[in-house]
Amino acid sequence: MVEAENGRSAVEILSDAAGPRLALLDWMMPEVSGLDVCREIRGHFEHPYVYIILLSAKTSKGNIVSGFAAGADDYLTKPCNPEELKARLRAGERVLKLEDKLSHDALHDPLTNLPNRQFFLDRLSSCVRRGMRHPDYKFAVLFVDMDDFTVVNNSLGDAAGDRLIAKIAELLVGCIRQEDTVSRSPFALDGAESADGEGVLARLGGDKFTILLDFIRDASDGIRVAERIQQNMRAPIVIDGQEVFTTASIGIAFSVTGYSAEDILGDAHTAMSRAKALGKARYEVCNPMMHAVAAKRFGLEADLRRAMERGEFRVDYQPIVSMGDCRIAGFEALLRWQRPEYGTVMPMEFISVAEDTGLILTIGKWVLREGCRQMCAWNLQFPCDPPRTVAVNISAREFDQNDLVAGIEEIVRESGLAPQYLKLELTESVTMRDEERAIRIFRDLQSLGVRLCIDDFGTGYSSLSYLRRFGLDVLKIDRSFVSEMTKNSEGREIVKALMSLGNGLRMEVIAEGVETAEQASLLKSLLCGYAQGNFYSKPLQQQEVAQALLGWGANAYSPPQQAMKRLVSAEAQR
Repeated sequence: MVEAENGRSAVEILSDAAGPRLALLDWMMPEVSGLDVCREIRGHFEHPYVYIILLSAKTSKGNIVSGFAAGADDYLTKPCNPEELKARLRAGERVLKLEDKLSHDALHDPLTNLPNRQFFLDRLSSCVRRGMRHPDYKFAVLFVDMDDFTVVNNSLGDAAGDRLIAKIAELLVGCIRQEDTVSRSPFALDGAESADGEGVLARLGGDKFTILLDFIRDASDGIRVAERIQQNMRAPIVIDGQEVFTTASIGIAFSVTGYSAEDILGDAHTAMSRAKALGKARYEVCNPMMHAVAAKRFGLEADLRRAMERGEFRVDYQPIVSMGDCRIAGFEALLRWQRPEYGTVMPMEFISVAEDTGLILTIGKWVLREGCRQMCAWNLQFPCDPPRTVAVNISAREFDQNDLVAGIEEIVRESGLAPQYLKLELTESVTMRDEERAIRIFRDLQSLGVRLCIDDFGTGYSSLSYLRRFGLDVLKIDRSFVSEMTKNSEGREIVKALMSLGNGLRMEVIAEGVETAEQASLLKSLLCGYAQGNFYSKPLQQQEVAQALLGWGANAYSPPQQAMKRLVSAEAQR
C-alpha cells in the first residue's frame, strides 16, 4: 500500500507506469483535490488503467455525477462501512483483472500467446522514436515466413497445422537469447519507452512471425539470430508422432532514420520475399535499393487497383495466320494498360503484382469477356468460313479457382460466341502443379466445346506423355525456338521435332514470334499450320482490326501488304 500526503503527490504516484492500479481518493485533499487528480490521471492514456474510487462526504446527485464525469470508477460516501469498502475494493480488482485480460487478448495471438501485429508495431514505433533522439541507438527487425507451409498444413490437417505453428513459435523463442540484446543501455531512460533488453517475437498471422532485436551492437547481431533460426530449423518437429521437416525464409531490416515502423516492417518483408525468390531456406538483408523497389511496387499496386474502375485497360489483338493461304485464322487477345503519365504498360511489368494481389481474377475475367464479345461481333460483321477464333491466356491464379469452368461457361454464353471459337492458352507450369485436377478441368472445358492450347511449349516439362494425358487441342512452339531455327541446325531440328510431335497427335500447331521472312518460309516448308509474330502483324488495337477487316473484304483478310511482299520474295528465292 502506498499513501500520498496531498493531491500533487497522488498525481505523481499514480502517473508512474509502475505505480498502483487501484486508488482510493478523498475528494478534499491538500494542494490538488481528488476530483482534479481524477482528471489528471485520465489524461495519461499510455499508462495502465487505474481504477479510482472517489471518497467524499458530498452526497448530492450533482456531486456524484461530477465525480464520475471527472473519471472516477466508483463513488463512496463518508462515513463508509468497512465491509462495504472492502467489497468495493474487491469489485475494483475484478474489473482490473478483466481489463488486463481484454488488453492482453487485444494484443496477443490466441494460438501461440505471442504478441500480435499491433503489439509489435507499437513496440517498433517506440524504437523508431528512440532512434530519432539517439543516433547511436540500433535495432533490427526479422521477418520469418515458413516455406511451403500450406502443403504441410493440407497434408496434416488444420488441427495438426495449429500444433505445428505452436511448436515453431517455441523454437523461435529459443532462438532469441539475452546476449542478442543489451540488458541495459544509456538510452533506457525514456520513461514509458524504457527498454527491457529482450527481443520481441510476434506472430503476424498464419505462418508469419516477426522478431524485434533491441539495442543491438551492429548488423551481425541480426544475422546471428537468422543463422541460429536456420540451424535450429534443420531438426524435425514431431507432430502426432510424425516427423515434420520445415524451413523458413527470413528478411532482415535494420534501423534507418526517417523510416516509420510500417516502412521498416515492409523492408523486412521485402527482404524475406527476395529470400524466397532466391531459393527459400535462407535469409536476405534489406538495402536501400530493395526499399526503392518495394516503394515502386506499392505505387504500381495502388494504381493497378484503380485501373479497372477507371477503364485504363484495353485489349489488343495479334493475328494468327494460316500459313497455307496467308489468311487470318484468328487473334490472340493481349492485355495492355494505358497508365496515366506512363503510357502503355506491357503485361510483363504488372502481371506478377496482379497475381500476387489477386487482382488478376478480376482483370482476367474482363479480358475473357471482352475478347469473346469482340470476336463474336467481328465474325458477324466480317463473316468467313471457318469463323475466326480468339485465344485468351489463363493465369495460374485463375486456373486455381474452383469456379473456373462455370465462370468461363457463363462468359461465353453471355458473349454469344460459339464455344469452339474460343481458345484458352495455358503454360506448362500452370498445368503441371496438380495433373489430376488439370485433367478434370480440361475435360470439363472440352465438354463445353472450348479448345485448349499449351503455350510456350518446350520451355518446361514437355513430354509426349504429357500431351497425350492432357488431350490438348493446340500446341504453340515457343518464340525462343523459332528465333534459333535459322541460326543453327540444332534449333531447326528442335522445331522440326516439335512440329512432328504436334502433327502426330493431330494437334493444331502455331509458331510464335515469327519475325523474319526466312523464319516464315522455313516454317511453311516444315508444314507448320499457323504462325504468329510481327512479320505478319504487330498487335492491333480494336479499331485497327476493324479497319483492316473492312479493307480486305468479307471473306479474305490477309496480313499487311508489305509483309506479304516479303513472304513472296522469300519464296521466290528458295
